[in-house]
Amino acid sequence: MRFRPVALSLVVAAGVGLFWKALFAGETFYVRDLRSFYRPAKALVSRLTAATGGLPLWNPLFASGQPFAANPEHAMFHPFTALFLLVPFEWAFRLQVILPPLCAGLSMYALGRTLRRSRWGALFGALSWALGGYMLSVTNLLPILLAMAALPAAVAFAVRVARGGRLVDVAGLGLCFALVCAAGEPATMMMMVPLVLAAVLAERRRRPLLVVAGVCLGTVMAAAVLLPGLHHAARTVRAAGLPADYAGTWALPPVRIAELLLPHVLGDVADRPGPFWGASLYPRTGFPYLSSLYPGLLATLLASFAWVARRRALWPWMALAGLGYGIALGPTLPLWPLLHRLPLFGGIRYPEKFALLVVFAVSIGAGHGFDQVAHAWWRRRLLRILMACAVVALLATAGVWLAAGSPFARWVPLRAAIVAIGGAAVLLSWRRWRNRTIGFALLCAVPVLDLVTAGRELVPTVPIADVAAPPAFMRPLASDSAGHVIFHLAQWNNGLRGVRDMAPPPIPAQWNVPMTLETDFDLTQLRWTNEATTLFWKAAESQPAIMNALMQRRGVTDVVILERGATRAGDRTLPPRGAPSAFSVVPMNDPRPLAFAVARVERVDGPDGWLQAVLRLRQEASVTACVDASGSPPFEGRPAAAQVVVGRRTPTRLELEVNAMGPGPSYVAINQTWDEGWRAALDGAPTRLHRTDVSLSGLVVPAGRHQVTLIYRDRWLDVGLLVSLGGILACVALAIAGRISARHG
Repeated sequence: MRFRPVALSLVVAAGVGLFWKALFAGETFYVRDLRSFYRPAKALVSRLTAATGGLPLWNPLFASGQPFAANPEHAMFHPFTALFLLVPFEWAFRLQVILPPLCAGLSMYALGRTLRRSRWGALFGALSWALGGYMLSVTNLLPILLAMAALPAAVAFAVRVARGGRLVDVAGLGLCFALVCAAGEPATMMMMVPLVLAAVLAERRRRPLLVVAGVCLGTVMAAAVLLPGLHHAARTVRAAGLPADYAGTWALPPVRIAELLLPHVLGDVADRPGPFWGASLYPRTGFPYLSSLYPGLLATLLASFAWVARRRALWPWMALAGLGYGIALGPTLPLWPLLHRLPLFGGIRYPEKFALLVVFAVSIGAGHGFDQVAHAWWRRRLLRILMACAVVALLATAGVWLAAGSPFARWVPLRAAIVAIGGAAVLLSWRRWRNRTIGFALLCAVPVLDLVTAGRELVPTVPIADVAAPPAFMRPLASDSAGHVIFHLAQWNNGLRGVRDMAPPPIPAQWNVPMTLETDFDLTQLRWTNEATTLFWKAAESQPAIMNALMQRRGVTDVVILERGATRAGDRTLPPRGAPSAFSVVPMNDPRPLAFAVARVERVDGPDGWLQAVLRLRQEASVTACVDASGSPPFEGRPAAAQVVVGRRTPTRLELEVNAMGPGPSYVAINQTWDEGWRAALDGAPTRLHRTDVSLSGLVVPAGRHQVTLIYRDRWLDVGLLVSLGGILACVALAIAGRISARHG
């Protein structure tokens, strides 16, 4: 029996077992962030690219307009994002979830082989990594998922560089490090440092300077992501650092370390009703950030044995696991609060992410343990130790589960016992196999069966129509979105976070419906956009009657509201008795267009000045431009009337025809988010674009007929692309030079 056919069969069986409905039954993934954010955001990639005629720099559908390509959350420069330009959207979206675990398994296999594991040992560790609970838990967190796919390969090249110092390996390290950065997930990028350090420390021969050179090369290659991404982050609320209590919202409860032995330590956390008794451990959310950490029972036991038997060789990976666990515990230990004070760490959320270091180290240890057990099967003493560890672990964990008093809990230890007995049976019957490859294959098949059955509920699917088709109350807007801007008032109702409801935004964007004043889903909106939403609600709380005027001013044409009498049931919002839907759309009276001449200009002193001004102006706020005094136009009060006609409009270009009646200047307000990348020209000559009403745009137009043009360009992205191109050329040159050197060597 050959290795490759068996390995391929195991991979295919695992993929079909996990994703068969997405592959063959016409269903798609939808859990949590996949439906709430990533589906609508990814739906814009091809649409904005076509409308822009190039890179989608600006997204006019989120929050009155936001940068798109510069936002690392959208992973515009990751190779998998190109699928949205090459294949139909539904397949491209499903492949975002299906392909990363496959690539992660291949890269972990490469790392195992680099660490001199046997093919079967490397395969065993790769299966633990690619099919484990952590990997499947982040299938609804695409940036982390994409980064995890290339992470082991980057570590593998770091080992090769530290060991041999070949130029080809330096180029490979740079390429893989750039792929991790291209995913746009800052916490995973930071975890690359201890991972590479552990890999280098585990080697006897070390060439740290070459490893640093490879990492620097990868950083240069990823400049198209990093430079505009850092500039964008500096203009969001993350720039000043997140509050410690908010950043530590999702911290790992210490008891969850037991998930290295059993899945569902906190109960059934799948996206359906089930026994979940861990809510008290997550008081702010009621559920964990990561649904599972389970790497497979055999993987944990074999890793434990390897760490005991080869302490000196594996101590860097043991230290890595301890570091990850210490950070993941969050405020429970002083490590996370100390890191949170560091400049780059201040904008990182959710310490539970750092459990990645724990499961990574377990996968490495599992490959070592597999080889030790498989190639020393005749050592009865070793097998007895392994079985004793399994029995003790099962008894201890079973006691915890039985104390929970749930029928569901009693099945979990039994399931684990079956897995342990299956692995032990393979080892005990090893002598009877004439071809030891059969034993290796069966030992690898046990974790596949274990992890697929445990992880299938972490990647649930629904029919595509359930998430692709707009609900009945949204269909009129979705079918004719031209000129519409919605304010999703229903999302602000407490508890409306259900994954199967239309709330929260930015779901309407997938049907090409622009929005304004929505929540900052992932804290990546421009800071002044977030500030404008906060001030809007302060004004509304102070004077509820002013809400209409403020919505009119921002061009809101329709408001999504929650029907009176609607109730919550689990993850659904139920309509009132006899009503077709829990939501409805209410048209606004007299909304302002995208661009219009205001009747009044008001100088204000910062955000608080805006709040005081609109509360004083009341209804007149709907036709007033409030401009900060530091950048105000040369007049205030009553500007001249003007007629404004919107001409050509693309995501990055806006043309206006303005007929200013005079005799004085007019002021044109534009209901689009202000950004330094927008440049305005008046009859071809540059003119100043002001920030009005905290987050919107406006400019002065003198008397007469004029052509106004606004063009968006991200100079940081231009610089980043040039630097990345230089890095790619350098990487290719290193690879070629390395090949030539190897031939002549």
